[in-house]
Amino acid sequence: MTATYIYHSCYLLTFDGVSMLFDYYEDTPREDGSGWVKDYLLNREEDLYVLCSHSHYDHFNPEILSWKKRKKNIRYIFSRELLESGKTATGDALYLDKEEVYRDHRLTIKAFGSTDAGSSFLVEYNNRRFFHAGDLNNWHWNEEVDKEESLSYENHFLCELELLSEQNNRLYLAMFPVDPRLGKDFMRGAEQFVSRIKTAYFLPMHFGENYDKANRFRKIATRYGCRFLPLSHRGQSYALE
Repeated sequence: MTATYIYHSCYLLTFDGVSMLFDYYEDTPREDGSGWVKDYLLNREEDLYVLCSHSHYDHFNPEILSWKKRKKNIRYIFSRELLESGKTATGDALYLDKEEVYRDHRLTIKAFGSTDAGSSFLVEYNNRRFFHAGDLNNWHWNEEVDKEESLSYENHFLCELELLSEQNNRLYLAMFPVDPRLGKDFMRGAEQFVSRIKTAYFLPMHFGENYDKANRFRKIATRYGCRFLPLSHRGQSYALE
């Protein structure tokens, strides 16, 4: 399989015969100047699953709904929050509430909670589990709010993490926020995540252009037996086992 960083919280996972795209925000160029999604992915013959965790502009681009005009073998799996937000309509996608499951002949997708809007997604494919956090994170903001409020944010995250870990104690790949806007403790949520759930590979997201800061998590991930995959540019790919 191949994991490709598109931009922000958008990752593309490519397997033999199927691809999954998470939280598309905007395209990113390939070396030849073509777009990873518009010129490459949408022209591939393989089946495509497009997942969206919530309606925030940096996780959902309504352009994705037009792709079905170009590609017939495309399946949209969205958090129900997108429908409730009014950004999409009933027939645009299959919508999942928290803990609801989509299953077909090749994969299973289960929606878990978020500490912001919408859902996170656990995908099981070929006996491996892949997790895309959406906006699930420890958004403690402890340098901006009082201690009591910060602790309430953290407790919300820990409750969601506990629910996830009770059902899934091992992941092949996690895509999770490492957002420097949180201040000096910006890696706190990611550390809590890998310390609670055994994770083979970790890809950061939601870090803007702050590659150096996001990559600081490598040392922490290693401490918990997790292989951190550092990023240096948009369109970077990793071929995993």
